[in-house]
Amino acid sequence: MDKTQPFFDPYNFNTNTNFQDPTQIQPIDQMNNPMMYYEQQYIYYRYLTQVLEYRIKMKEYEQIMNAKK
Repeated sequence: MDKTQPFFDPYNFNTNTNFQDPTQIQPIDQMNNPMMYYEQQYIYYRYLTQVLEYRIKMKEYEQIMNAKK
């Protein structure tokens, strides 16, 4: 084994490591990622359909309650 080969020494805290800080990682540009765009649109569509279903069910419930009176 070559003596000049760099290696990771867990007990040496003075070495200059080139590990990337997780807080410094650049975020993925979401508008350029088609899957992120698709997922956002799907979640928004699902939310809108749930709201519409809830409103329809509430109208039906109100009609049933008004019919009983």
